[in-house]
Amino acid sequence: MLQDYQKEEELLCICECGAVTSSQRSSFESLPKVLILHLKRFRFTEDFQVQKIHHPVVLCRDLVISSNQGAGCYSLVSVISHHGSGAESGHYISDGLDQNVGESDPSDRWFTYDDARVTETTGASACEQRIQSSYILFYKRHLD
Repeated sequence: MLQDYQKEEELLCICECGAVTSSQRSSFESLPKVLILHLKRFRFTEDFQVQKIHHPVVLCRDLVISSNQGAGCYSLVSVISHHGSGAESGHYISDGLDQNVGESDPSDRWFTYDDARVTETTGASACEQRIQSSYILFYKRHLD
């Protein structure tokens, strides 16, 4: 999705010089230490009702993001998900990397935070289970 967002697109325009097309491209000027991606899981219907979008989104554990100052590598460290059928009801939960283990530990130890209930999980399991409910993704940059 990020690659599509940053892809150059052609625009129709009318210019005094005679040109009828132009192009635009979105890019990052610089890269943050933590990249927060908000997935649009709600939309308005034709009659202005809020509707939840359940389209599956494959969660990438690692991302390479380009910017005007070079590229950066990121690892997924947390996912906030919305469970429920619509915008007016539902429940939010969070899955997050165990900060005491570290990103390169092979145990892949994560936790699921569901109100007062905390259970152990893995990043792979969280990514698999949150394909249709992930809402906000937190990626931490690897500093060289």
